[in-house]
Amino acid sequence: MSVPRTQSLTRAIALLRAMERFPRGVTTAELARVTDLPPATAGRLLATLQDAGFAERDDEGWSIGRELVRIAQRAEPQRALARRAQPVLAELAAAAKESAMLGVPRGRARVVVVAQADGPRLLGITNWVGRAIEDLHASAAGKLLLAELDDRAAAAWIRRVKPRRLTSRTLNAPGALLEELARVRDRGWAEIDGESEAGLASVAVPVRDAGGALVGPRRPSSDAVLARTCAPAPSPASACSTSAATPASGPSQRSTRAPTSWWASTAARCTSTRRTSSSRPEGWTVRSA
Repeated sequence: MSVPRTQSLTRAIALLRAMERFPRGVTTAELARVTDLPPATAGRLLATLQDAGFAERDDEGWSIGRELVRIAQRAEPQRALARRAQPVLAELAAAAKESAMLGVPRGRARVVVVAQADGPRLLGITNWVGRAIEDLHASAAGKLLLAELDDRAAAAWIRRVKPRRLTSRTLNAPGALLEELARVRDRGWAEIDGESEAGLASVAVPVRDAGGALVGPRRPSSDAVLARTCAPAPSPASACSTSAATPASGPSQRSTRAPTSWWASTAARCTSTRRTSSSRPEGWTVRSA
């Protein structure tokens, strides 16, 4: 059954969206016209928005309020992380001579790339910043995040999501995928090779906070890819990754590239490592510039 909507709130949202079109300010009459509202109704709603700090009025007219801007900025907690990670990504991209990206989870079903640095090669990937990745099982960063689950939780995720087969190399069978996640846990990094798209290879390593929780998977990308990742676990996570694209006519030609272990160790070296008193690795932390 559909939940009833509040008409006044819908109208207020329409007014806020309309303000975006007038960065220098706009009159009540103009806002009423573009939103198809009676001027008196628009005036009452604008006054209410002003009381909440969501709208402001000066000699030029109405504009978005500072309180709404503040809330919007707080709703994007990864912005500071992306800024801080940029020099680390640049260092990784220069060392790997490939693109490097940082991905963070959005909700529980996808990961969004929040930062990217490109290598010096002419062949590279498009800008993935803002792009969401949903097929975790076919993503290096996604595997890294799934590996944070134990076998029981991972099996439950597989049953619930029913991961699809994207290429002939996609690991979507429960047994094969669980074995792959166990390997990722053991070695501390993840890879794909033609599993999401023919000819596309990628490596991802985790970025962790000082307490050992995932902040993100970071992945170097050999000529073409991204840090795609989604957090099925409730804790925030991100990944840094690098990827490689080879001609679509065949599988990745690893013989022409550095070994996968080199990608992972290079990505790890581009972050600082911390340990607890018990010498248990806390993981990688993004360094300040």
